[in-house]
Amino acid sequence: MIAMPPEHYDPFLARCDITSREYSILKNSPVIIEQSSDEKRVIEIRCEQDEALMLLYAAARHYPKALPIIKNALHSPREL
Repeated sequence: MIAMPPEHYDPFLARCDITSREYSILKNSPVIIEQSSDEKRVIEIRCEQDEALMLLYAAARHYPKALPIIKNALHSPREL
């Protein structure tokens, strides 16, 4: 699972081709509201490791600011 804040998720999604697999993976991710005092939204991108790598390569091409988030998820194999 990749947990991405909206300030990175939204521009990353906007830069992906709507017919791409990457767009589909991102678009079908649930939005989770964290139970905290400021209630921050987090998008949980539930995917397999090969899909996470696909997102990593797409981020490198379209939105490099998402790279650290995806790399961190790949190096922390919880439930990718």
